[in-house]
Amino acid sequence: MKRRLYLLLLSLLVLLFIPGWAAAASSAREESVNLMIGGQAVSPEVPPVIKSGRTLVPVRVIAEGLGANVDWNEAARTATISRGNQQLTLTLDSKKAVLNGKQVTLDTPPVISKQRMLLPLRFVGESLGVTVGWDNSTRTVIANETPQIELNGKKPAQTINAYRVADTMYISAQAVADQLGLKGMQWKRPEAGKTIDDQLVLPVDRLESELGGSFTWNEKKNTLEIERVNRLTEVSQEGDTVRIDTSLPVRADSFVLDGPARVVLDLPGTVLDDDLKELSRESDDGVVTVKNAEEDAVDAALDEEADEDQVDGEEPSDSSDEQAAEAAQPAEKPLIASLRYSQYSSSPDTVRVVIELNKKSQYNVSYTDRGLEVTLKAKPQKTGFLIVVDAGHGGKDPGSLGAAGNHEKDYNLAVANKVVALLKQYKEFQVVPVRTTDVFYELSERVAIANENNADLFLSIHANSFPKPTAGGTETFYYNANSKTFAQIVHKHLQGATGFTDRGVKATGYYVIKNTKMPAVLTETGFLSNPTENAKLTDPAFQDKIAKALVDAIREYYLSYQ
Repeated sequence: MKRRLYLLLLSLLVLLFIPGWAAAASSAREESVNLMIGGQAVSPEVPPVIKSGRTLVPVRVIAEGLGANVDWNEAARTATISRGNQQLTLTLDSKKAVLNGKQVTLDTPPVISKQRMLLPLRFVGESLGVTVGWDNSTRTVIANETPQIELNGKKPAQTINAYRVADTMYISAQAVADQLGLKGMQWKRPEAGKTIDDQLVLPVDRLESELGGSFTWNEKKNTLEIERVNRLTEVSQEGDTVRIDTSLPVRADSFVLDGPARVVLDLPGTVLDDDLKELSRESDDGVVTVKNAEEDAVDAALDEEADEDQVDGEEPSDSSDEQAAEAAQPAEKPLIASLRYSQYSSSPDTVRVVIELNKKSQYNVSYTDRGLEVTLKAKPQKTGFLIVVDAGHGGKDPGSLGAAGNHEKDYNLAVANKVVALLKQYKEFQVVPVRTTDVFYELSERVAIANENNADLFLSIHANSFPKPTAGGTETFYYNANSKTFAQIVHKHLQGATGFTDRGVKATGYYVIKNTKMPAVLTETGFLSNPTENAKLTDPAFQDKIAKALVDAIREYYLSYQ
């Protein structure tokens, strides 16, 4: 049977429809192509032929090696290959073929070479239940009968390829990891594997070592059984950190919902352990809730205060003004209101953990060998007229170069910090700076800070440059219609403070003012490339004047239009 299998896949190697093979073959037509069929290296009597970047082999050798029947019809110039319930008919020099009674299209038609009919290997092979792959590093075609794979007793939801090389079975590593809840898996020893069809494949025992569980390859039955059931063992909280313990590593699919604010984490390939399953059965809806001890303590304290205020119907006793003021302040609730979890799905197995919050929060997920930790940080609450001040560029992005070798990012930061300090003098203003030090932020991050904080105004501070050193002046940009009035007010104050040439107010689609939802303006105070203007822009006293002008503009807009 083995000998027939070797011959079988040998002849199937016609037109290898394999990623990476076409490019390799076209650049090295005379290089030999190696064949490995059923794990054994094969040297055919008629070697593979490369045509138009495809590898072809005699059909009869492959078909008969697979235990298939081949019928050649000279008059119709067709070959019919039958194996089990599969029947494939191909016509010489035609891209049309018939597979189990249905017409299909080939990438390249069968051809005659040295009186042998050559067929596209991948198409014929997969039609007859054969897995075919290309190892570009050794220029080897690997072909073997497709094994039956079970994942936790079920057929995998997505294809998992298996390639036999000598006595070792290699499995498409990430395809397995994805279906076990480990998307983006970082492999500890990728060098133990191979790259076939541009995918990392690892030996069965190596996959078991890296992923855990049980991987059983049965050569005689041509089966691979993967048993890996991850179990949720505990969900706990310490301060603003939630710990989710599991028996095996897992990668969560996470997202945020509102009404109320909550972070949702789905753990694929995971079930509740026996103790948690029992708790789930005891609840009406199958959801287990872990009440926040901190919130319970706050509620208890409030109840106790209420009881102390009025005992046996008596009026509350007098207290100092300070005590009265403290009593008037509601106790601040903790960030995390409660935790809950359930067996969200059994097909596929998925546990859902929900972190309910008392206010919106940013979160970060970190992973361990036994689960994950979710660290939460409350987003700033809007308490007044909120202004986001953006110092352009920063960190690895220096911006424009000044006439004296200075960088725009330094000017932008100096003025922005002065604007922030002045705005904080007004109790009605709440100020959120994008950066207060020399760090880099993506444009999308700057926009997100403004939008997620529901800012009322966005001001981005910049300075200009041009190859011609005499170019100069002050200009102000906006994009959305709701920003025009703010831009006009800012420009009036800014140009008045600089005294530079008035370059006007312009509508331009700069990313940070195009994608922010509130009135947003980007200023170009002057030209750092102009020696005269650069000297003023780098003068701290002049920067104070610019900062005051920008704050005055914000004040005017606030008093006139809010």
